[in-house]
Amino acid sequence: MKGRIPDEVIDQVRKEYDIVDVIEQTVSLKKSGKNYFGLCPFHSEKTPSFSVAPDKQIFYCFGCGKGGDVIKFVMELEQYTFVEAVTHLAEQAGIPVPKPVAEDLSDEEEQMRRQMRKALDLTAKLYHYVLLSTKYGRVARQYLKQREILPEAVKEFQLGYAPSSFQFLLSFLKKRGFSEEILEKVGLITSREQGYTKKYYDRFRHRLMFPIHDAQGKVIGFGGRALGDGQPKYLNSPDTILFHKRNHLYNLHRARSHIRKHSKAVLFEGYMDVISAWQAGVPNGVATLGTALSETQARILKRNSDHVILSYDSDEAGQNAAFRGIELLKNEGCTVKVAQMPLGLDPDDYIRRFGKTAFKEEILAAAMPLTAFKLEILKKKYDLQDEDERMKYLAEAVGVIARLPQAIEQDHYLRRLAGEFHLSLDALKDELRKAKRIKQKSKRDKDGSKWNNGYQEIGKHLIGGAQPRSIAEKSEMYLIAHMMRSRSVTEWVKTHLGADFNTEIYAVLAAYLYSYYDRDSPEDPGAFIRTLTDPDLESVAAKLAFMELPDEISEKELRDCVHHIRDVPLLKQIEEKERQIEQLSRADEPVKAAKLLKEVTQLRNQLHMRI
Repeated sequence: MKGRIPDEVIDQVRKEYDIVDVIEQTVSLKKSGKNYFGLCPFHSEKTPSFSVAPDKQIFYCFGCGKGGDVIKFVMELEQYTFVEAVTHLAEQAGIPVPKPVAEDLSDEEEQMRRQMRKALDLTAKLYHYVLLSTKYGRVARQYLKQREILPEAVKEFQLGYAPSSFQFLLSFLKKRGFSEEILEKVGLITSREQGYTKKYYDRFRHRLMFPIHDAQGKVIGFGGRALGDGQPKYLNSPDTILFHKRNHLYNLHRARSHIRKHSKAVLFEGYMDVISAWQAGVPNGVATLGTALSETQARILKRNSDHVILSYDSDEAGQNAAFRGIELLKNEGCTVKVAQMPLGLDPDDYIRRFGKTAFKEEILAAAMPLTAFKLEILKKKYDLQDEDERMKYLAEAVGVIARLPQAIEQDHYLRRLAGEFHLSLDALKDELRKAKRIKQKSKRDKDGSKWNNGYQEIGKHLIGGAQPRSIAEKSEMYLIAHMMRSRSVTEWVKTHLGADFNTEIYAVLAAYLYSYYDRDSPEDPGAFIRTLTDPDLESVAAKLAFMELPDEISEKELRDCVHHIRDVPLLKQIEEKERQIEQLSRADEPVKAAKLLKEVTQLRNQLHMRI
């Protein structure tokens, strides 16, 4: 059993899913030969290095080194434990997962995660009940009415209210068996020292509560909006083992299917913007969690759609956030547009003032491409009624256009400038050519000479990059790759080399392979990888499974590999003795040096002996 889930359930889950079908839900894959390739969902890249082997039912990224089977993919994608990933896949496939017989037999971290999830789920239900059905929730209900949040939205988003009492939630959860330690670790309560004792109290008090869910719809944290003069205005759960603000997006679990249906995501700054947009018929909205857009969040958006509309506040902070978000999304390969809000309004304000139709037609449908947005923002820096200021704007605008990669785009925006300011198109093209020359000169100055830049690149690979493997390590890697595919090769290596691998990870894989074939397991790299529980072993094994190998390896090749591996300790002895000989020669001790020289000769003779 792995993590208390019966092996037969784990095997059934693996048989139920085709890894290509699962991965294609988040990664665009293209077939090349017998494998599929795409951009890795776990790190930023522009050239596909992520590979999926349907015959072995495994994946591997040659860029970041992550690899494994379908369960491992879900674990990496959703940041699940093994048990959570298997349970999630089983539930989707309708495979029953028996509940653990005894809680005290579970892994300590797994038990803590389960307790945390229960506490968060109970808390969301409690706060929702307090909001809807108690006198304490009256103030929150009035606030929501003022903000024109409909009852359907309150229920859909499970909005709640945290009363002002210092131990309201703490008391409720302690009565249900939750420890203060668990509740503090999951961010529901906090503490301070009072003399020799620790005093615990609720983290969220007198706040409108927004449950935050993971991509599968499980509560992982909360956002709380102060309803009085409390500070900060918005308070989020702290980062925990379940929740990392920069790794999640508000409402993604609800919006994901709509994002894919509309081939577009709308990114907001706040919870209320998402909820108001949902009421207005925009179900594909998500929001960051009180921080600027992160690389991980940009990657999540790219997994779900190539097109993103940013709908941020119209103030300076909102525009700055938009610029930062644009760069991150561009780096991930997204096409980005910006929905410009009238000055002083955020999306929630706009919808309440002008209605849902105006928001969809005049704001979202009119979202600007990136360059148009940059030119509009640039205008605000200058007084365009003043001729000198206008000339400065035009010069800077032409500079923005010069950085566009395609000539057709450059021509489009030059024509817009010419029409808007009644200028000659030829004159603007002259300015564009000047701007390009300045840009090219600046790039040359920054990069240095061509010869010097090449030297720096070579130096980077020689010094900063990974060193080439020794022939011995290559031999170990080659042997393990063949052993994963062949019982007879494994038996030969076990007899002639045994555990004498020099590289620890290959020694461990060899030991696992000896045991694997002793159990009469199939000659299947994918099946072997599925028996591994260590992430590093899984990753290395997945990489070796993707190696292109001949169908058979000759005994001479096997003997050569073993020879190279067994040479390593001899070579180390020779190197050490030659260093000692040099020291003895400098110390004028020829007798001792001659004795060591004889030993070196004997060791060198051993190197030429074949097994």
